[in-house]
Amino acid sequence: MLSISARFLVGAIAMAFSANVTHAEQVVLNYSSWLPTSSWVNQDVLLPYFDRIEDVTEGRVKVEMLPKVVGSPQSQYDVVRDGLADVGYIVIGYTPGRFKLAEIGGLPFLGNKAEIMSPAFHRMYEKHFAPLDEYEGVHALSTFTVSPGHVFTTKKPIRSIDNFAGLKIRSVSETTTAALQLLGATPILKSSSEAFEMLSTGVIDGSLVILENIPVANMQDMLKQGLLIEGGLSNSTLLLAMNDDKWNSISPEDQQAITEISGEAFARIIGAAYDASSDKALELVKSLGTEVHTADAEFIEALKAKLAPVDQTWIAEARESGLEDPAAVLEEFRQASATSQ
Repeated sequence: MLSISARFLVGAIAMAFSANVTHAEQVVLNYSSWLPTSSWVNQDVLLPYFDRIEDVTEGRVKVEMLPKVVGSPQSQYDVVRDGLADVGYIVIGYTPGRFKLAEIGGLPFLGNKAEIMSPAFHRMYEKHFAPLDEYEGVHALSTFTVSPGHVFTTKKPIRSIDNFAGLKIRSVSETTTAALQLLGATPILKSSSEAFEMLSTGVIDGSLVILENIPVANMQDMLKQGLLIEGGLSNSTLLLAMNDDKWNSISPEDQQAITEISGEAFARIIGAAYDASSDKALELVKSLGTEVHTADAEFIEALKAKLAPVDQTWIAEARESGLEDPAAVLEEFRQASATSQ
């Protein structure tokens, strides 16, 4: 029989071992946000999602927002891959040409509702793109599109393709840069955080914008003309990613719990949030006197004919990236984006 002192020693060792196991199981992740902390994306979607991660893992995994961004909006993929931050919100179009497959999400005329397009995009990713490992070095928590992009200008209204000629328009990706060039505009690829300064100084005449981004980037007092296009003239692919090593440090049970609230489920939630925010933004710009015009069927057909090479370029580049039948994948995505799931 153990003496009292021996039993005490064994108990102390057991308690210490238990404490070490508990500590080892807890994973604290840091999130680098290039968006302001007050952004609705953070406050209404990402921070509640991080709270859910803590809930479903019973506190074993926590995500904390860093006080300031690590790197730039354009460098967030590398920041996460290299472990400078553990979680990042990444705009694929900010690194043009790097993620050829994912650029399908930036093509024109995809659909009107992010709540439908976003989960459809994540399904496309899992089915067709994930096996080709385009997001190498990070774990894709969810990848999705947002609300469709339209064209707003400071002065000149756009009522025909000819009206694009000579306009300097902010582009959001390599795909939209090609589209604007085909329409006769001069594209300038910059992040949304740089739009205000470029508009206020006259560097650009307008911007391709997701409607919600107009108030977020404080553009509402400068954009006086708007053109809405059925299905959008553009869109954006985004990625919510975690560093691979950090993901692998999480237990399989907690990985499964996180996966269940991520992927398509998260894409649907953030898609609906983008739609709601875009609806509010449209009401705002109209109330401030912005003249908003909706392209008619004839204008839409002219745009589709002019922009057909954009689809063909993506199809060729996706085939070079290893996708067997890109045209069929694009048709599958367009059909999924246009119907309820």
